[in-house]
Amino acid sequence: MTSASPRQSKQPAIVALSICLLVAVGCTGLFQSIGARWVTRQIAVEFNLDEAQTAATRASVDRIIAAAPRALGSKVDMLVATVDAAIAKGLTEKKLLGMERQVDALLDTIAGAIIDEAAPIMATLRDEQVDFVEARIQTRLDEAREELAEPKEKRVEKRQDEFVDAVQDWSGDLSDPQVDALRKFVAGLPDEAAARLATDERRIEAVREVFRKHPDAQTIRDTLWKMWKNREDWGPHARPPQARRAEGRQALLFVYGLLDAEQKDHASKHLHELHDKLKTFLGTAGT
Repeated sequence: MTSASPRQSKQPAIVALSICLLVAVGCTGLFQSIGARWVTRQIAVEFNLDEAQTAATRASVDRIIAAAPRALGSKVDMLVATVDAAIAKGLTEKKLLGMERQVDALLDTIAGAIIDEAAPIMATLRDEQVDFVEARIQTRLDEAREELAEPKEKRVEKRQDEFVDAVQDWSGDLSDPQVDALRKFVAGLPDEAAARLATDERRIEAVREVFRKHPDAQTIRDTLWKMWKNREDWGPHARPPQARRAEGRQALLFVYGLLDAEQKDHASKHLHELHDKLKTFLGTAGT
């Protein structure tokens, strides 16, 4: 009962309802109303909701949008300030650990809000709706399996391209030596896509069994929250989450070490541009 990709597993509620967080931090006034209708429509399509379920979903989306500034504003402000200071003064392992804690708290707030709103609606799903969602998820799993079946060289090249593109989004143009260094770094990273896909498949089966019993909202809420908190555990054939997080920190330190002063300044400006847009969307600009 979750969707999956080679890189990320998602909880059933988060499959569609996570979109409402984007709307919650992305719209105010008239745009909130337009965004709420769009998100509701996307969720209704994803789960094949009936009229009553769709109305309940719209009410949930509206509540999350209304609560977003108070729930997220200060946390986002603090995170941006921490990241900006680190860009200016230098990244360290200690600073990155502090950022991780801030991100974890922010994501838990987001996930908790979505799960709390989603659980009562998920509890009303009928068998044919569960079948509908499961069929859509199996299609996505098939796509993930097809990607995994591609030659290793092709998959590595795709990861390299995505990594370089992500860095350039923040740094601006990279020199050829910088690109070469990034591609070499990515090529040396472990490939745990198979373990991750296997974990997605196990979790999908586990949640499917829960939903087939048509549990109450609290059971669904507990199930989704447990899966959310265990989202980084990819099973016995992958490294523990702590090892992957440590690798992620080393990747950030490696990238930071490659950038020159102008590129670091570009990253800081990009961070503030995103933050300004977010504050405008949240309706907190100038406060």
